[in-house]
Amino acid sequence: MVFTELLPFVIVYRTQKMKSLIVKQVANYQLETDYLEVPKITKDTAILKVEACGLCGSDVEQYKGSFGFVTYPLIPGHEPIGQILEIGEDAKNRWKVKKGDYVALEPHISCGHCFSCKSGNYHLCKIETKKIKWLEQEGLPAYGYMPMSHDHGLWGGYSEYIYLHPNTVLHKIPKNVPLPIASMYQAIAAGVRWAVQVPKTSIGDTVLILGPGQRGIASVIACKEIGAKKIIVTGLKKDKHKLSLCKAFGADHIINIDEENTVEKVMEYTNGEGVDVVVDVVPIATKPIIEAIEVAKIGATIVLGGVKGKNSNLSLDSDKILFKELNIKGVYSQGYKAYEESLRILEESKFDFSKMKTHEFSLINAEKAIKTLYEEESEEAICVHLNPNIKN
Repeated sequence: MVFTELLPFVIVYRTQKMKSLIVKQVANYQLETDYLEVPKITKDTAILKVEACGLCGSDVEQYKGSFGFVTYPLIPGHEPIGQILEIGEDAKNRWKVKKGDYVALEPHISCGHCFSCKSGNYHLCKIETKKIKWLEQEGLPAYGYMPMSHDHGLWGGYSEYIYLHPNTVLHKIPKNVPLPIASMYQAIAAGVRWAVQVPKTSIGDTVLILGPGQRGIASVIACKEIGAKKIIVTGLKKDKHKLSLCKAFGADHIINIDEENTVEKVMEYTNGEGVDVVVDVVPIATKPIIEAIEVAKIGATIVLGGVKGKNSNLSLDSDKILFKELNIKGVYSQGYKAYEESLRILEESKFDFSKMKTHEFSLINAEKAIKTLYEEESEEAICVHLNPNIKN
C-alpha cells in the first residue's frame, strides 16, 4: 500500500452539487446534525453511500470525551459499510471494485511506507502518533476520528456519504450477506484476531473469555469456528441476556462474577487444569487480568483487548507470569486477514447472527444509539447500528 497525495485532476461524475446529512461531535457529550457538500472525486478516490454504521465501545468513549487524540468538530463512526456511488478509474483498478458494489471499510488510513506498514501492521502506522503532512492538525488518520477541518470533512460513518481516501483499505461484501448482518464485520473480525489469530488458538484448546459484550460474543463464535474444546465466558449479573447468547453461540460454561468466584469456577470446569487461552475484553476493570494469570496453564496466552483507561496502572504478581512462562499480548484493532475471515464467517451463516443485531437507529438519533449501547437505556444492547436510510 503506497501513500498517494490527493491529485489535482478532478473527474466530474455529476453536474449538480450534492449534500450529505451528517452528525458531528462538537464537544464532549454533544452531537449536532448538519449538512456538508459531497466533494467531487479524483481518479484515485471514491464516494461511498453509507448503508449502515456499526457502533462499539469506542463510540461510547469518544462521545464521553475519553480520547485525547481527537479534535472537534468531527464526524464519528469507524465501522461503516455502504455502496460505491462514484469511483475514479485508478481507484477502481486498485480496489477491484466498481460503482454499485457493497463494501466494508477498515478505519485506518495508513501511510504505506513506515516500518509498521511494510511489516504488515498497517493498523499501527506511525503517522497515528505524529503530525503528518496531509493532516494539517493533530488527529488520528482514521474514519470516525479525522477532524472536519481537514479537506472536505466527510471522514466518518455518522453520515449519508463518505469520501474514500486513496489509502483506504476496503473489503467487498459477499452478495448473500444482508447489510444489517454485514455491519457486524468489525465485531466478528475482533473476535477472529483477538481470540484466535493472536493467541494461535487451535482445535482442543480451552478458552476463557472475560466479558460477554459484542467482542466477547464474537470471540465465542471465532473459537467455536476454529474447534476449541471448551469455552468459558464471564459476565455480570446484569449481563444475563448477553451470557445466554454466549451459550447459544457455543460457550460451554458461563460465570456470573457477581455471585460466583471466577478462579474457583474456572478451575472446577477444567478439572483443576486451567485454560490455554484467556481473552480479556472487559473495559476499565483490572481484576480480570489478575484472575487470568491465576487460571492460565503453564505456557498459556493471555490477550488484553479491554482498554483500562485511567486504571491501566495495576499491581500484579510478575513471578507467576515468569514461572508459568505465560505469553501476554496486547491487541489493537483487527487487520486484513481478520476482516476477510470475518466476512467468510458471515457469508457461511453457520450462526444465527440476527440474535446479535439488537438495535437500529436513524442518524438523527445517533445520541440515543450511543446511550443505548452503553446500557443507559438498554441492558440487552449488543450490536447497534445507524441506518442513514431511516429518516426519523
